[in-house]
Amino acid sequence: MFSDAKLSFKTVMFAVAALAVATSALHAQNVAGSISGVVQDAQGAVVPNAKVTLTNAAQGAGSARVVQTNGEGAFVFSPVLAGTYELSIEMMGFKRYVQSNIILDASDKLGLPPIALEVGQTGESVTVEATAIQLQTLNGERTAVVTGNQMVDIAINGRNYTSLLRTVPGVTADNPSATTDVSFNGLRSMTNNYTVDGQNVTDIGVNQQFAYRISVDSIAEFNVATSSQTAEFGRTSGAQVQVVTKSGTKDFHGDGYWFKRGEWMNANTFTNNFAGIPIQPYRFMTAGWTLGGPIYIPRKFNTHKDKLFGFMSQEWNRNIIPNTLRQITVPTAAQRMGNFAGTVNGAGVPQIIYDPLTRSAANPQGTPFPGNIIPPDRISSYGASALNWLPLPNTFGQPGYNYQSQVPNSQPSFDQIFRVDYNLSDKWRFYVRGLTSKQTQNVPYGRADTSNNLALTPFYAPTYGWSITTNVATIISPTLTNEFQFGYTVNGIPGDPPPPGSPYYRSVSNITIPQLYPQANVANVVPNFYFSGVPVGPGSCAPGIDAMTCFAGTPYNNRNPVWNYIDNVTKVLEGHTLKAGIYFEYATKTENAFKPYSGTMDFGNDINNPCDTNWAFANALTGCFQSYTQINQDPLPTYPYRNVEFYVQDTWKVNKRLTLNYGLRVAFIKPFHDTLGLMSNFLPSQYSPAQGVTFYQPALQNGQRVAVDPTTGTTLPAVYIGAIVPGVGNINNGLVRSGQNGTPLGLIEDRGAHLGPRLGLAYQINDKTVFRAGGGIFYERTATFPVGITSNYTTNPPLTRTAQLYYGNLANISSSSGVFFPTGFNMLSPDGHVPTVYNWNAGIQRQLPLKLFADVSYVGNVMNHGWLGQPINTVPFGSAWLPANQDPTVIPKFDGTTTLSANFYRPYAGYTNATDYTWGTNSNYNALQTSLNRRSGRLQLGATYTWSKALGVGVGHPIDTRGYGYGPLSLDRTQSLSINYIYDIPGPARGSFLGNPAGQAVLGGWEFAGLTSVSTGAPITPTYSVSGIGATTLNQMITGSADVAPRVILTCNPNLSRGDRNIDAFINTSCFAPALKGSIGEDSGYNPMRGPGLQQWDMSLYKNISVKERARIQLRLEAYNAFNHTEWGTVNSAAIFNTAGKLINLPTQLGGTGGRFGFGALNTIRASSNRILQIGAKFYF
Repeated sequence: MFSDAKLSFKTVMFAVAALAVATSALHAQNVAGSISGVVQDAQGAVVPNAKVTLTNAAQGAGSARVVQTNGEGAFVFSPVLAGTYELSIEMMGFKRYVQSNIILDASDKLGLPPIALEVGQTGESVTVEATAIQLQTLNGERTAVVTGNQMVDIAINGRNYTSLLRTVPGVTADNPSATTDVSFNGLRSMTNNYTVDGQNVTDIGVNQQFAYRISVDSIAEFNVATSSQTAEFGRTSGAQVQVVTKSGTKDFHGDGYWFKRGEWMNANTFTNNFAGIPIQPYRFMTAGWTLGGPIYIPRKFNTHKDKLFGFMSQEWNRNIIPNTLRQITVPTAAQRMGNFAGTVNGAGVPQIIYDPLTRSAANPQGTPFPGNIIPPDRISSYGASALNWLPLPNTFGQPGYNYQSQVPNSQPSFDQIFRVDYNLSDKWRFYVRGLTSKQTQNVPYGRADTSNNLALTPFYAPTYGWSITTNVATIISPTLTNEFQFGYTVNGIPGDPPPPGSPYYRSVSNITIPQLYPQANVANVVPNFYFSGVPVGPGSCAPGIDAMTCFAGTPYNNRNPVWNYIDNVTKVLEGHTLKAGIYFEYATKTENAFKPYSGTMDFGNDINNPCDTNWAFANALTGCFQSYTQINQDPLPTYPYRNVEFYVQDTWKVNKRLTLNYGLRVAFIKPFHDTLGLMSNFLPSQYSPAQGVTFYQPALQNGQRVAVDPTTGTTLPAVYIGAIVPGVGNINNGLVRSGQNGTPLGLIEDRGAHLGPRLGLAYQINDKTVFRAGGGIFYERTATFPVGITSNYTTNPPLTRTAQLYYGNLANISSSSGVFFPTGFNMLSPDGHVPTVYNWNAGIQRQLPLKLFADVSYVGNVMNHGWLGQPINTVPFGSAWLPANQDPTVIPKFDGTTTLSANFYRPYAGYTNATDYTWGTNSNYNALQTSLNRRSGRLQLGATYTWSKALGVGVGHPIDTRGYGYGPLSLDRTQSLSINYIYDIPGPARGSFLGNPAGQAVLGGWEFAGLTSVSTGAPITPTYSVSGIGATTLNQMITGSADVAPRVILTCNPNLSRGDRNIDAFINTSCFAPALKGSIGEDSGYNPMRGPGLQQWDMSLYKNISVKERARIQLRLEAYNAFNHTEWGTVNSAAIFNTAGKLINLPTQLGGTGGRFGFGALNTIRASSNRILQIGAKFYF
């Protein structure tokens, strides 16, 4: 049943709605909470058998539920959806008691203060209003709530609700908008779980919610549970982010809105100002509407408008997003015809084009082409097509570039939600909610992780997400309820090939260059072109590579459907509320690895290449390539998994002051596997040294360095030194296939049942103070991306390999067999431990004057069995100095400069340095978390402060992982502060000088709101290099291992005090010295420095204009980073020394040669760090 992934949205909606009506007992997990209390008389004696009625204030009498107090005077309503409620109590001999404005947040267990009835007649009544925030007296959970008012009144850059996660204590988010990579309590961002109305909407690739845009106007609230969650919470070890959408009410309500941004309102970025670049197009337009109300037929159906309700919203976004300026060199029209007269390199030095056919022993480079002109009969049609694919120059006079482009991105989107709530009877209720979200990524330079230098290889992806969930609650008796939830979500990023007519297609661009593996290039797009030696800008494809394009993975496929089935049972007994349930999740991830399937060719100049002309464009024109590589196939597997979890828990009201929560969750977390059986793994136990491969060895022939086959004596050009000799040894030595010969389908063991006990308590010290504590054990469903499930193990050999050709002509590619060099692999440790988190907290909640509520808590956790990429197949320390590992073609120095390639003497021959994803890392977190909240009156206020330390192992090491990689984690922020506020500015009082209608119209109806986020900087590990010495050579010289780099020696504290820091010198650069020979990379600790902090002020000003009693217009001005405070992202922490050990890349303005952003200077800017203004208008009714 899970294989049918193409059902239409309407079909599934109808089927699920029908299922909801037919199911005997349904409701949403975790979204529903409870309301409980105790009824007393004036002397404090309990009142049993009183009639207690709970009514949703927005939906009227049809939503009423009735229970009776038990022998202890207690009552419990469960499950109860988030909303505002009215509670009434009736008992003979007492006045009727009514409490209004009881606010229940998502999944909250709300314990009301003791209710005292007054003696009197039942016809008399006493009405009170509940406070907007209640003390949490029934559990020890750490939770935070963001209300619907906060979401619509606080300016949110991008209108994404996740931006308000910044208001939660313990959060870490470097992005000022905080829409991705948000971590809580020192745990990785990929440990969080996101639900909408109880349905999981987390993409299992990264365990984040990015595919579902949800209009903030359609959200009632969201709740974030960060620590000591009760046993009903599972699936992950981090925070539970629960979004609740709005539902219809007995009265019609809604709004329409329009927002606009434009570059003419914004400040230019620091980077553009520094480079003298004018502000670039930056335009956003957002429009949408919401409508909710009763569904009824006058005098026929739902005449009291308290049974059936509907809600719907739609939102459209259109945008133009500026791109980075690209400055590259492209061939001129004359060069495309063979005329290279006047050609200069990036330094302005004339470039001579040599004729390779004139080479001789006396003249190894040959003689120049006359006039630097290549004759027409020497031009390759294949090479000419490659050059003609490139644009013509559009700027002149600069030796470093002759072509500029800055084509903006656009990502239009549309989302809609509809929801139907039905109060079938006082015992049956259900709702069904549907969500669709579409966003088209039009990225002209390719995906962000392979940003190209030309806008000819766009990434076009109509990203989508849709979700359906249905919930029904059955009240079997006043003390017994059953809940059930069914949900289905799917998101996808179909990176479709470019539209017809795009120059990215080989056929459109008339590029017919042969391919080694045409079947791998499914979309038949052009290969990646590298022109080494030709200046092409900042090397955005890969550091140090002069690449015009580096696009990969076309067509890219990514699809993630998720099915959820959940059932809960709640039983209320004397003093106990028992709850038990089951959670079942089935999901699949279909995704191909992001590899260069169309092939990559480099035309760079290399004097050892027999056909080299000394300039990449000339090489291309003659069809001469330095190298050609292509992976042999593009597999598209599907990776399913299952989570089955059970739990039981009890809330025990021990006495009036003390409540205990205790429970147990049992989780079966099944490993991922691929349905095609394509995954492979490397196991050291299966590697046989006797079957090791043989390499082409370096040798001298007539004074020239060549590659020689040691088994036959055959020689090849020196570029083949280190290639694997065909037919000798086992090229797949040590590799195993999933599901074969005892290897598990998912390559790792199924660890069976995981027990997660939970414990919490709340002790009410007095009516204004409560002590709360709790803890538990939680397990993580590891995302596919960080350990490479969808990218590494189906592209491991033997299924896929990358063939390489060197020193050839384009015309001969398809007839060449190619050679294989040692390949990398990714190993997944087969023990398969599940990452486990032990969390705990203890603190005080206190009700303060001025309707303020404060919380001060200690929060901690320990994570064990976390995944970590551990280096494997590294060469030992000092091995580069051994006589056996010296290159026989040079005079050995035994200092690391004359060493053979490390692949010659690795433990596992035929493979390069590789990664073993293990399950053995750990981390710990300790924090003081405080919050202050106010939700009533003209001022709504929320403030949080966190003082914390997150330590752990963040990087692997061949022999001493803890010593090398333990320290402050990259997500550690010592201090963070968040303040949000909404202030309804008082207008002039009636009767005052300005209290006339005109004065009230102008000065009344104003609101001011904002969100301020401040945090200290992220930890940084500095690096260093030595001028004139390559990175691998430096490793071999200092550590004796090509695979392990030395770290700088810190001679003092590199962190300057706040008063001593500035843009040019953010750290103390005098504290750095190069490592000494014999280092194993532990010359300084992990992350000993701190980068720049974050300071973001988002503010908004609104004017409300009343149209009639129930309608108003709101005009809005919103400012993101209102004070235009430059948000620096990182500091240049890469030191460069000369061979004498002197630091040489200090900023130019400090006397160095490192340029404006040299070592120690702040050098990158966070996204959206310039001031951005937005205007808007809304109509509420």
